[in-house]
Amino acid sequence: MVDDCKSLDELWVQVRELNKRYFPDNSLAPIVGDGKTQKPKVMFVFINPTSRNISSDPSWQGPRFPFIGTKQVWRVFNKAGLFDDRLLAQINRQPTWSLVFTNHVLRFLRQNGLYFTNIVKWTGHDAALPDAEKVKLFLPILEKEIALVKPETIVTFGLIPFEKLTRQKIKLNDYYSEAMRTRRLKTYELKIGSQPAEVIPCYFPIGRGNPKRAVELLNLLKNR
Repeated sequence: MVDDCKSLDELWVQVRELNKRYFPDNSLAPIVGDGKTQKPKVMFVFINPTSRNISSDPSWQGPRFPFIGTKQVWRVFNKAGLFDDRLLAQINRQPTWSLVFTNHVLRFLRQNGLYFTNIVKWTGHDAALPDAEKVKLFLPILEKEIALVKPETIVTFGLIPFEKLTRQKIKLNDYYSEAMRTRRLKTYELKIGSQPAEVIPCYFPIGRGNPKRAVELLNLLKNR
């Protein structure tokens, strides 16, 4: 089971099994995590993927990680100094991502110590938030993923992953105001497995979130 997984590949087998067992009618493939898979500087935890991610197509033969084939989130990361100008220019020019280009992006994440994942590894057809049962089902997967990857810092986008990981409640507006005043990001300690990590909450960077404020908070990562 999940606790017995010794590698991410073994963990992804469990993800696929959970999706088959609980969501047999979903035609979309689950999106897992990828990037620098051993002790990245930052693990970015999103909520759940949608069909806009081209790797949700079961016939996709490449890596699967959040936001493959999309544009807006990469623009946010670029504005925050976390994503390459040349790669973003290619994203803005081309209508879709090739497998070769996807691997270029993955190589960039790995070389820069970044890792992308979701709390819920079930893919929806729209951007609706996952219900509490899906979050509960997949939270042990994320916790095991953290134990295997051992990130130094975890940035959670939206309150769902922050509250489930830290078991704490905050108001993002208050957190943002304090961060802008002090130019520092308050961290929340998390220990899963043998290595502690620091958790930083952030606005969701697209859609229902606040991209502008997400950029401002992400820009402060370099001050740590």
